[in-house]
Amino acid sequence: MYLLWSATVLFMTCVQHAHRLSAGSCDSQPNIVELHAKDTWNLEVRWTANEKQIRKFQVYEFQIGSNESFTVVDQKNVSIEASETGAPLYTWVWTSALPLPCADHSVRVRCVSVSSLASSWSEWTTITGHHHLPSGQVRLFPMQQVLREGSSAIFCCIPADGANVTTMKMANKPYSLDPVSQHVRAIRVEGLKPNRFGLNFICQDDSGKKRTVLNYVTFPPEIPQNLTCGTSDLREVVCSWIPGRKPNLYSFRRRNYTLHFQSSDGGYGAGVPCDVMHSRCTFSVVPEQSFYNISILVKNALGEERQNYAFNISDRVFPVAADVSVIAGVTDAEISWALTGNFSGLQFSCRITLESAGEQRELQFVIPEWEQRVCVRVQQLQPSCQYSVTLCCGLQGKHCGPTTAPTHFSTDPLVMLDVWRKIEGRGLNRIITVLWKTFNSGSDSNIQLFEVCVKQTDAEEKVCENATKAQVDLTVGPGVCHVSVRAVTLMGLSVPNNITIPALHLVPEVLEKRIMGNTEGFQLSWSSVASATCGYNVEWCMMGSAAQCDLQWSKVPANQTSLFLRADGFRKGCRYTFRILSCHGEGYRIHEKHVGYLEEQKPLQFPELFHSVSVSWSSVKLEWTFNEEDPAHPGFITGYMITVYSDSDQNASHSLWNVSVDRPDWKTLDMAGLGENQQYVFCLAACTRAGCGPVTILTITTHQNSYLLLAKVLILFLVLIGCFLCCWSCRKTLMEITGDVFSLQSDHMMKVLQLDGDLYEVSEKLRVLLVEDCKYCDLEIVEAPSTTAEKSQVLLNNNSKGPKGLPMLGDPPLTENRPAHRPTQLGWAGMEDAPMWGEQGGETVMSMMNLTYLPSPQFPKGPAGAAEFTRTDSINHRSQDTDPSNGGYVAAVTMVKM
Repeated sequence: MYLLWSATVLFMTCVQHAHRLSAGSCDSQPNIVELHAKDTWNLEVRWTANEKQIRKFQVYEFQIGSNESFTVVDQKNVSIEASETGAPLYTWVWTSALPLPCADHSVRVRCVSVSSLASSWSEWTTITGHHHLPSGQVRLFPMQQVLREGSSAIFCCIPADGANVTTMKMANKPYSLDPVSQHVRAIRVEGLKPNRFGLNFICQDDSGKKRTVLNYVTFPPEIPQNLTCGTSDLREVVCSWIPGRKPNLYSFRRRNYTLHFQSSDGGYGAGVPCDVMHSRCTFSVVPEQSFYNISILVKNALGEERQNYAFNISDRVFPVAADVSVIAGVTDAEISWALTGNFSGLQFSCRITLESAGEQRELQFVIPEWEQRVCVRVQQLQPSCQYSVTLCCGLQGKHCGPTTAPTHFSTDPLVMLDVWRKIEGRGLNRIITVLWKTFNSGSDSNIQLFEVCVKQTDAEEKVCENATKAQVDLTVGPGVCHVSVRAVTLMGLSVPNNITIPALHLVPEVLEKRIMGNTEGFQLSWSSVASATCGYNVEWCMMGSAAQCDLQWSKVPANQTSLFLRADGFRKGCRYTFRILSCHGEGYRIHEKHVGYLEEQKPLQFPELFHSVSVSWSSVKLEWTFNEEDPAHPGFITGYMITVYSDSDQNASHSLWNVSVDRPDWKTLDMAGLGENQQYVFCLAACTRAGCGPVTILTITTHQNSYLLLAKVLILFLVLIGCFLCCWSCRKTLMEITGDVFSLQSDHMMKVLQLDGDLYEVSEKLRVLLVEDCKYCDLEIVEAPSTTAEKSQVLLNNNSKGPKGLPMLGDPPLTENRPAHRPTQLGWAGMEDAPMWGEQGGETVMSMMNLTYLPSPQFPKGPAGAAEFTRTDSINHRSQDTDPSNGGYVAAVTMVKM
C-alpha cells in the first residue's frame, strides 16, 4: 500500500509540472477580433493571441457585459486546445439566457496562467441589440424558435419607437414585466410544456400596437428502438424501427431520420433520407453483397441520436404473397398467389391458415422451386361453408414473411345419393323399383333432375333415362344388371352412386328373430358374414306391416354388425320387420330377419270359442280359433287367459279362478274339477306382454252324475235288505215290545184332568189341610232385578240356606211345640234384616211356601196328631221371557206344605 501511494504522488507531481510547462505564461493580452450571433441565444467569440503564448493548452477568462454600462452578467474560464497548424485565431461560443436581440452584449477576454500573473483585459467588444434599430412595430424575441420541454425561458418585447411596453402574455396568461433597458421589457416562464400548435407570445405597448408570435416546445429525439431490416424481393431492403416517444411537431420543425452505410474504416457515407411518418427507410440491394452495417441518425432542433444495425441479407428475406385467388369445389379448393422478386434457386415454405365458423386449420406447403405463380390444392373442406384464407411465405427453414389479408370464399354444395332397390316378380321380366335418398348440403333448388342408367349383362350398351322424383320403375331380365344414379345440378353432375341387382335365384328361408325396442329406438345386431366385402344394408317399412310400405334403408360398413335406429317415426303397437342383407360382388343377399315392436300394446281382436264343446258332469273341453301370427296385432301373442265363473244360483258369482295358456299355438283346454249339474261362465282373451285384450264369453252347464245317483240308490237298497234280514231273526221279541207299547188294558179308564177337583181329591187322600184352613192363601210374586254377577252363581244349591225359620232339606223336622216364624206378606217375619234367600246364587228370590199343592209321601203321625216330615220340596220357577242381562226380573214362587 505504501509503494502504491508513493507512485500515485509521484505521478501527480509530474502531471502538474508538465501542465505548467505547456500552459506557458501570459505576457500580452489577447485581442477580440469578432462577435457573431449564431442564433437567438448563441454568441460566437473569435480572438487572437501572441505567438509566444501558443501552447497545447491555454486558459482564457471571459466576461460578458450587458447594455451601455457593461454590467457583467456572466464570467467563464475556457481552456483552449491549440490547433495543429498553430493558427493564432481561437473561437468560443457563449449561450445567453436572454435572447441576444433584446439587449447589447459586450465581451472581453484575458489570458490566465498558473505560473504567472494573468494578462490584462482586452477591450470590450459589443454586439448591439435590435432596440437600436428604428421601427414602428412591436418586436418579440424569441420568435418561431424551438424550446426544450420543462426548461425556463426569457421572452422580451421591444416596443415601437417612442412607446413603452404595457402588457406581455404567454399562452394568454399575463406575466409581470422585468426591465431590460429603458424601453425593453422581459418575462420569465418556468416549466415549458409541449403542445402541437405552439405557444402564443403576445406583447402590447402604450401606443396600442400589439403583436403575437409563436414559439414551439418539444423534446430531444430518442434513440430508434427495435431497428430491423429485410427484403421481400431481394431487390430493395426496407429498414424499420420504433421511434419511441411520438413527436409533437411536424413540417420543418419535425425530426429528421437519415440512413447511413458504415464503411470498413468506421466512417459513414452519404445519408439516405427516410420516411419519418412510417419510420422506415429503403435502399437498393448491392449486388454480390450479403453483409450490411447501417446506422439510423435522428435529429431535431434540440439534438440528435444514432442507432447502428448489422445483418446478413440471406437471413432477412421475407417474400410477400400477392394477388391471392381461390377456386372452390365441393370439398376442396385451389389456392394460388404470386411471389415477385429475384428468387432464382431458392426454396420456400408457405403456411396457409383456413378459418370457418371460428375454427382454424393450418397447412404447410414446401415450394421446391420458385415460380412467379404458386398454386396448391386444399382438401377435406366442408361443403356449403364459408371460409377465409390467409398465407405467408419464407425461405426454407427461415422466418415467415408478412401475412396476407383474408381472402373469403365458399365451397360448393355437396349432392350425394343413397340408392336402394325393391325387387318384385319372379319371372323372366322382373320389375325393379330403384329408390334413392338425396343428401344436399345446400338448397334442393339447385338439383334439376336425376339421371338413371341401367346396364344388363346381356346388353351391349347401357340405357339411361331422366327422372324428377326420387324413384323409378325398371323392367329387367333374370340376369345381373348394374344401375347408377346421379344428380344434375346447376354446378354440374354429382358423383354417381351404383347398385347391382343380383341374378334371379331362389331366396333362402331365414328364421325370424324377435326383438323388442324401447323408448329410444331399436338396437339391431346380427352375425358377421366373411364374404360381405361391401357391408350390409338394413331395410324396413315405416308403415310397419301395412299394405302401403314406405320403404326405408340404412347402409352399414363391412366392419360393423350393429345398427341403432332412433324411435323417431316409429309407432307404438306396430309390428316392424327388419331385413338384413349382406353385400357381395354380385349384389345383396338376405342374411337375417328381425321382427319387433317399439312398444307392445294389448290385443284388439277377439278369440272365437266353439259352442259345440265336449261337456261331462265334471269337466269341459274348450276349443277356440285365433290367428296369433297376424301382423296387425299390436304385440306378440304370448298365450291366452281363461277366467271361469261358477254360478250355482244362476244369478250371482260365487267362485272365480283363472287358467293361463302359455303357448299361443294351443287352442284347446280340458277344464276338470267342475261340479255336476252346475252352470259355468268361461271368458277367453288373447294376451301380449302389455296385457290381455277383449274377452269372448261362453256359458256351459255340466251334466248330472248318473253313476253317483245309481250308487246311492243301490247302497240304500242294500242297507234296507240288511236291516230286514237282521230283524227277521228276532221278529217275536219285537212284536211283544210293540204290543206292550201301543196296546191298552180293558179295565183302565181315562178321563180328562180336572184341576180343582183333582187337586182337592189328592189333598184329601194326602190328609193335608184344607184350603180354607190355610192361613197363607194369598200368593204374591215379588220380582227383583238381577245383576250379571248374581247370575253367575247357582240359584239354589245344596249349601244354600233359606230365610230364618224356614226348613230346608236336611233340617230337623218341625213340631207343633216348635215356635214358627210368622211370615209377612213378602216372606217370613224377621227376614228383613237377614240375607235374602238365594243370594249365594247371585240372584235375589222371594219365596212363599204352601205344601198343600205338593204331593208328599205318608209320614207317621207324631204326638198330638201333628204331621211330621223331614223334608220340604221347593219349586223354583224362573221367567224365560225376560233377559236378566238387560235388566229384567226373575220371579220365583216356592210352595211349602205345612
